[in-house]
Amino acid sequence: MEDVSPFVTHFSRLVWLLANRPDEQEGHKEELRRALMQLSSTPQTVQLRELSLSIAEVLDSPDQDVTTLRDLAMRLAGHSVRQLEFEAAVPVRDVYEIAKVLASEPAHGDEGATFDEKVMGLFLTGVTVHLGSSGFVRHPTPGLMPAQAAPMRTHTPVPAVTALPGSGSARGPGDSQAMMQVQLMRIAGRDESFSDLLARIEQASESTAARALVDDIGRSTEDLATQDKWTDVVQVMQRMHHHYERLHEGDVKRAFLMGIRRLQRPTMLQGVARLLPSNRDLRDACTRLLSLAGETGADVLIDNLIGSEVIGERRVYLEALRQCPSAVNSLLHLLADDRWYVVRNAAALLGELGHTEADKRLVELMSHRESRVRQAVAVSLGRLATSRSLLALLQALNDGSPDVRLQAVHAIAAARNPRAVPWLIEALDHEQDPDVQAALVSALGAVPTEDGVARLVRAAEAGGMLVRKPTAMRLRAIEALADANTPSARQALQTLLQDRDRDIRVAVEQAVGRLSA
Repeated sequence: MEDVSPFVTHFSRLVWLLANRPDEQEGHKEELRRALMQLSSTPQTVQLRELSLSIAEVLDSPDQDVTTLRDLAMRLAGHSVRQLEFEAAVPVRDVYEIAKVLASEPAHGDEGATFDEKVMGLFLTGVTVHLGSSGFVRHPTPGLMPAQAAPMRTHTPVPAVTALPGSGSARGPGDSQAMMQVQLMRIAGRDESFSDLLARIEQASESTAARALVDDIGRSTEDLATQDKWTDVVQVMQRMHHHYERLHEGDVKRAFLMGIRRLQRPTMLQGVARLLPSNRDLRDACTRLLSLAGETGADVLIDNLIGSEVIGERRVYLEALRQCPSAVNSLLHLLADDRWYVVRNAAALLGELGHTEADKRLVELMSHRESRVRQAVAVSLGRLATSRSLLALLQALNDGSPDVRLQAVHAIAAARNPRAVPWLIEALDHEQDPDVQAALVSALGAVPTEDGVARLVRAAEAGGMLVRKPTAMRLRAIEALADANTPSARQALQTLLQDRDRDIRVAVEQAVGRLSA
């Protein structure tokens, strides 16, 4: 009878312990260490086909630990796993993760679909899985997966495992041993110090095994995030970018790029963004990291800005957004959203950023069915103050919503463009809403032309016997004449000193006094 390979023995014990004694961490550590030692000394791939045959041969042998071997055989069958292939240089993490999946409750009769779903979430790089009766093969993941596809993992603490002796021959001087050490530390639950983690980034930039080392650095950084150690996360991301920018084109630079993209997932960037209002010392660093993340970083800043109700926080997020080149593209995409409030928020932010090239898209939104969107667009167009913006605002003086018209008047007044006066006069002649009327009168005072002042004089004059003008409107016109402060405006105020309405006379006296001071 052929003996079971030492790797099979220790691997089966590891699976059995994970399934039956999950808290016995010292046992997990020891069996994992022994299994890895056997793999490191095996120059060829270990296959499940050989495991199955070996298990069958020892089931009746009193000299072997048949309990764990029998349990492994049953679990392989329950998970519909026909064959597992462990490469000679398989990462330590792969061995531990595949053992955990085997230790989980099997889903009998599904041809391995449940097992395959779990394996896909692991992104194994050194284990091939053959499933079901149809011959399906799940090959190892070639390198790192795209950042947006990699799931955030919940850290499972396991006792520390010491480094394996004599494992440095597979790749280059010290590289294999370094990889084995850091992978074991990953499984051990992060026993290293933060300074050691930063040092490993330096090591990865000079290693022929950069991909594996950067992959493990990414996992370590995700662990820091789960512990809310966001200041440490920021330092790691800074260091990754620093080395990436210094590296020449090649495999190491590509490995760093993939590692950086992995850390640029929204969940990670949200934690970075939350430091902006509270950590002034890291504000510049966080802003740069979010800016380097492109539209993903911009989206995170936009979400935080919209969701914050604290003025100080909003100011910080807005300033960071201004330094993010991808912010405008992200906001322009949101303008096509079906939800009116999303469109409104995006339109408002485009105005706050002051990106004048967005005026065309904003002008198109002045026909949006929701008046609150048009109102926000009017504010933003006023801030952009382009010729296209002014024309759209002048046309908005005929909008069906008084709120939109009011906002358009305020924006036109702020522009102080004399060409807008004829539009304002025409709008005042037809406007029925008192608030909009008052705003139009004030706008004419802010843009003093002869035609505008003449219209203000008419507004300030008393009405006839049959139609008396509201005193509030006359008082507003007097204020506007004082703001205009042209010769004709001052002359009109002097005439109004003789008005029969005492309130009007008092208001005129105060206005004239201000002009004389």
